[in-house]
Amino acid sequence: MLKLDLHLPETVAAEYYQAADLLNQRFRDTNAKVDAKVLMAFALSRYDAEEVCGQFDLALRVVKSATPEVLNPALR
Repeated sequence: MLKLDLHLPETVAAEYYQAADLLNQRFRDTNAKVDAKVLMAFALSRYDAEEVCGQFDLALRVVKSATPEVLNPALR
């Protein structure tokens, strides 16, 4: 297991904390409570290498380009 320390903007972390609260309210009868860090780990662990590369490729293309090419045909 790898330990990873992340610095997240407070607004991003707040979304995970809010999601954990909502899930705990929705499933209040369960013994195990969901916390924000579990949701963050779940979100990070759901991608394989190709999907991670695709997300970073898209982000870097948008950041690098003065006129970002819209890669999703539904957005054209």
